[in-house]
Amino acid sequence: MAKPKTNKSFKSWTYEEVNDTFGLKRVFEHQFLDQLATYTLPAMHEKHKQIEKLRRLALEYIETWNEDEYKFFFISPFMQLVEFVSPHYKAFTQRSLSVQYDNNTKTTEGNVEFMLAKGLQTPKKPHFFLHEYKPEKQKDNDPLGQLLIAMVAAQRTNEDNQPIYGVYLNGRNWFFVLLEESQYAVSNPYVATANDIFDLFAVLLFLKDEMEKLYKNL
Repeated sequence: MAKPKTNKSFKSWTYEEVNDTFGLKRVFEHQFLDQLATYTLPAMHEKHKQIEKLRRLALEYIETWNEDEYKFFFISPFMQLVEFVSPHYKAFTQRSLSVQYDNNTKTTEGNVEFMLAKGLQTPKKPHFFLHEYKPEKQKDNDPLGQLLIAMVAAQRTNEDNQPIYGVYLNGRNWFFVLLEESQYAVSNPYVATANDIFDLFAVLLFLKDEMEKLYKNL
């Protein structure tokens, strides 16, 4: 069977286009946003010093890193500290997703930077995304739109009525996103070069626990 023609890549979407095409609505009050504010990392946490070392590194270099340098020197070691390792799910990078739209007459497709999903070689039922590693001075795209279209693609492929979680990066600013049914919520930014980084890490630990509980039952 021939592969459907790709009419639009993930990189081309704005969040307004995703809203209009897939009937999404952003909400600014949500339990998820309230919940995020409760997560802090104790000063005596065993990884506090390692996180602080990465924070200082980013503070010095984030304005000069290109996309690959940002991934290699900061994002990858930071995510490794979270340890997204489980018998119930696996981390995947640079994997393709697609979804049909406009009454299945068109297809959009793209690679996702990082996702958690079931499966060993092929991701199945992805429910967590980290997407768009954009360096400090690159402002020519819509990182929320590109994350949202990947989350919508996962939601429609999964067909399990479970929430989809995401993170998008715009330089030093990290934003958490929840997609639930046709509504989504976006957090305020967590600044990776400031003390926010410890709360950022605490939220990632919370999402790690959520993924563990979710994938045990999928």
